[in-house]
Amino acid sequence: MVSSPRRTLVDELADHDRLVEVGVGDRPAVARALAERGCRVVAVDIEPGDRTRSTARETEDEPIAGSLRVRRGDVLGLAKDPDEGEIGPIDAVYACNLPAELQRPTVALADRLDAVCVFTTLGFEEPVVPVRRRSVEGAAWYVARGGERGKRSFGPD
Repeated sequence: MVSSPRRTLVDELADHDRLVEVGVGDRPAVARALAERGCRVVAVDIEPGDRTRSTARETEDEPIAGSLRVRRGDVLGLAKDPDEGEIGPIDAVYACNLPAELQRPTVALADRLDAVCVFTTLGFEEPVVPVRRRSVEGAAWYVARGGERGKRSFGPD
């Protein structure tokens, strides 16, 4: 189940066809909700959790419009090496509860993929990269790279 603040993020991101969630851990709700909306999502973490792996298997068995794949990988490596992780062409990179030390490599990954980059922080941390702040229905997130795509675009950089 996706919380109300995360639902607004899903609504915004669902306009993108191919997405990467950085640092999914064991919280696959946003990735699953996007897959259910027809998106192709690659969930990446250095150690994807059992719930995330199980959710990915469930999406293979259920008749949903999109897909959810889980990849073991480090955003530091993905940001530098185009072949690491085999994630393919991507329209948007996003993260929920992204710690400060992973913000720069996450933006670098989005830069390398020429993708939108949106994230939330741990709450007590401020972004350490240049961002535009967005708030919709009480949900706050940070746009490090915008775009022109979709009816609810995050806007140009």
